[in-house]
Amino acid sequence: MSSDTATATSLVDLLGDTRARIVSLLRHGALAVSDLASALGLSEVAIRRHLNVLERDGLVGAETVRRDGPGRPSAHYTLTDRAQRLFPDRYADLANEVLDYLEQVRGRTELLAFLRWRSTRQAEHYADVAEAGPGDVAGRAERLAERLSEDGFMSEVRTSTDAQGRTVLELAQGSCAVADVAARHPELCHFEAAMFQSVLGAPVSRRQTIAGGASHCVCHITPEHASTMT
Repeated sequence: MSSDTATATSLVDLLGDTRARIVSLLRHGALAVSDLASALGLSEVAIRRHLNVLERDGLVGAETVRRDGPGRPSAHYTLTDRAQRLFPDRYADLANEVLDYLEQVRGRTELLAFLRWRSTRQAEHYADVAEAGPGDVAGRAERLAERLSEDGFMSEVRTSTDAQGRTVLELAQGSCAVADVAARHPELCHFEAAMFQSVLGAPVSRRQTIAGGASHCVCHITPEHASTMT
């Protein structure tokens, strides 16, 4: 075990077993009390006690999330910057250096060529999304959310209506593995949205990102326009 890994493990372990497990789960994105209780097999009352301690110590913060439809808003918990420092991670620095090198040494054209190549690989990875059928954009969106969640992006599809009365599907991702990189290179978010549009066969517009400071990455999908995309 490397010294960095040993340090991270020992620091997290100092929190105690349950709180260490909560912190480890929250490292992958925002979660509600019910999500944590289900994952750890504990009552919501017990989870709230541990979260109160972590919040008091400045390791977690809560944000109220309002959902479409009936039901009260719920609190979703995330790790603070202080908690993130329990997990030394230099991968984002390396990725940023690689992208900076491509742009500064090889030129922006080369950077965009890499991002197109990456987008194509991602589209191939999610190619099975199209199995929902050419006319079923909602089904494809649900399948994409499932596949993204399998890959650790905690995704879900919500339905709303825009100002013109059209049905809009909202693809929300509760975690982002490349948020630190995307904050410096927002092109990553643009190319991902374009990839979603390709696999869904419907217009996709990105409304907010975790890299930009939001609690979720959110894309709007308009099913009524799907026929023009195929």
